[in-house]
Amino acid sequence: MVTPEQNIPTIFTAFGATGDLMRIKVVPALFNLFQKGELPKMFRVVGFSRRSWSDAQYREYIEEILTQYGTGATPQETIAAFLQLFHFQEGTFENDASYAALKSKFDSLDGEWGVCANKLFYLAVAPEFFDGIVRKLDASRLTEPCLPREMAAPPISWGEPLEGWTRVIVEKPFGTDDGTARALDVLLGELFEEKQIYRIDHYLAKEMLQNILTFRFANNLFELSWGKDLIESIHIRLLEKVGVEKRGAYYDKNGALRDVGQNHVLQMLALLVMERPQSFDTDVIRGKRAEILQALSLLSEDEVRQDTMRAQYEGYRVIDGVAPDSETETYFKVTAHLDHPRWAGVPIILEGGKRLGEPLKEAVITFTHPQPCLCPDGRHHKNGVIIRMEPQEEIIIEFWSKKPGLAMQTEARQFHFLLREQTARMQYTEEYERLLLDCIRGDQTLFITTDEIRAMWRFVDPILATWARGVPALTSYAPDTRDITEIS
Repeated sequence: MVTPEQNIPTIFTAFGATGDLMRIKVVPALFNLFQKGELPKMFRVVGFSRRSWSDAQYREYIEEILTQYGTGATPQETIAAFLQLFHFQEGTFENDASYAALKSKFDSLDGEWGVCANKLFYLAVAPEFFDGIVRKLDASRLTEPCLPREMAAPPISWGEPLEGWTRVIVEKPFGTDDGTARALDVLLGELFEEKQIYRIDHYLAKEMLQNILTFRFANNLFELSWGKDLIESIHIRLLEKVGVEKRGAYYDKNGALRDVGQNHVLQMLALLVMERPQSFDTDVIRGKRAEILQALSLLSEDEVRQDTMRAQYEGYRVIDGVAPDSETETYFKVTAHLDHPRWAGVPIILEGGKRLGEPLKEAVITFTHPQPCLCPDGRHHKNGVIIRMEPQEEIIIEFWSKKPGLAMQTEARQFHFLLREQTARMQYTEEYERLLLDCIRGDQTLFITTDEIRAMWRFVDPILATWARGVPALTSYAPDTRDITEIS
């Protein structure tokens, strides 16, 4: 439940109010938070879009979303109360009058409540619109927090007051390379302080990824051996069943490495290998993630040729929006290394892609085995830890045991922890519940820093540049198979 100190009036403004991000992720998440009593008592959502809708029409649209995702046995009065949170503001991203009208909407809500409400701006739009929106927000003074009544002039730095703050939520992708990411950061930095910027990578809010830190640091089973002395390799996989479908135009400009490698996969890596933090303080956790990402060794052209693979599934080029001669990868595999004393020499295989059979999203940590092998039946045994998100959320510890009987023979066994049954959650909704609630509460732990973004692009950019020169050659694979993943 929302605590008294968090129960500050808040207005959540969604640019792209009728897009997929709102429909698939945000609205269901807000509805769950509302049912759980986690939203401030005075909370409103203002949808900003070019459609000529009234509040009532927008609420009908929101109700359709709830119906689509299922409201179960939710009482009708609960749904009706939730719908009353939503307002609509017609406008276009480039029109000054639209932002003036939005400010009037804010002033009306502030007047209704008799307070200066917090303003949370959510950019649920394509990256090419970011620049225009944030500049218009600034020009219209919508980004300015409220001044205390006794303050005659703004402070030197706006910062974040206890109430009346402004924050901005930015969805990935954070640029398409280091240069565009830096330009976006410069723009945001001109208008907001770092503590006002919330960059979303929803993977960080996944329960199993949060469990990585608990598994490592709240237990004393593995952490002392967590490094090059006893770990042979790490393999991170994000293998998806789905294809590109209706995202052809977007995907063909980006590819699998930009889509999931530069962000989700590298964030998983950071959690798996970061140094032990002194506390769970936000700045400490984010600093440790950035520190290990900055230790990624850059690949030369020869190393890209030898240690990376890119492929495209058959039939991809006939998708709407995809170039008929497209060289965009829908699958990648990269062997990375860390310039770090704990991890020197340990290969880290990063892998992801689409149309690769049933989903498999996991990190596999393989331990070395002492030499010579004291193996009763001559088999060389290795232990492993698997941290898996799909097909189900689980942690598996692989070990070896003697088979029952007179002979000294061994067999592979497992310790198995299942977080919960897979039917107990809806994709995206849980992650966005946590992220949106953290935005309202001011907790940036699960959000990406500038240092992390720059470190991730620093590693990925040389690979993409070499691929653009045709090195290594793009290969193909049959969709809905895993054959391509078996090629070393």
